[in-house]
Amino acid sequence: LEFRRVLFRSSDSINDFYKAYPSPPVMPMYRTFLVDEIKSTHMAMVDSRFKYDAVFALGLREYYMGLMGTYDKFMGGSPESEKIWKAYCSALGLDAEKVNADADSAVGYAKETAPATILGDMEGKKGALGDAFGSIGSGLYSMSFSVGLFKMMQAAGVELSTANAEEWAKALEITPSKVSGDLKTYKLNQEKMLAAEEMLREIEIREKKKLAARIAESEAAQLWRDKNWFSLRKHLEYHSVQAAGAVEETAEIGRASCRERV
Repeated sequence: LEFRRVLFRSSDSINDFYKAYPSPPVMPMYRTFLVDEIKSTHMAMVDSRFKYDAVFALGLREYYMGLMGTYDKFMGGSPESEKIWKAYCSALGLDAEKVNADADSAVGYAKETAPATILGDMEGKKGALGDAFGSIGSGLYSMSFSVGLFKMMQAAGVELSTANAEEWAKALEITPSKVSGDLKTYKLNQEKMLAAEEMLREIEIREKKKLAARIAESEAAQLWRDKNWFSLRKHLEYHSVQAAGAVEETAEIGRASCRERV
């Protein structure tokens, strides 16, 4: 990290990412997120006040997974998100396996420790994450630390509310408004990604319908030329049923989206 603080610019980290993950191209909707995150995380890590710890590792991973969790589905099931994660960490001078291990240790601690004990450990800078709790308040605080805290709260069974987030911030001697502001941003980003993914699903359905229609038209035309009236009638009946099914699928996505918003 010291080497990067002296020599590396954010553009260097972005170039390193593309070297580590040259292909296939990252989907445009996700590319903007990745580039922005590499830039902002780079700027935090090159600051002399920055201190890496398990809470940061958890936040870095969970923020990434929260916004890239469905990426593989849109890539036809290919496991690209894990490859992108490794390139993402490498571009920041981090080892993905270590980040995962540190993140898991933070989650494990939160699951096994009562919320009141966690708050006590934060205030006393003690426990399994005592070193991290001690450095968070005095070091450079960034969004990744906030997300790490949010995921620990959830793992400990604590409601992810503004009041609870501010209580944990006070225990760590962090400005409460900073954490509550990050919570709003975190939830807003998740909502934006859900909306974008819904749009992609609807586009995918429309394109499949268009392709099916083109194929059906070409097949129907051939049957017409061959004067195969019986097969033509069966063909048209079948594709009418398929079109109705596609409409129903689109409607169900719309209903599911409404339920999520409620």
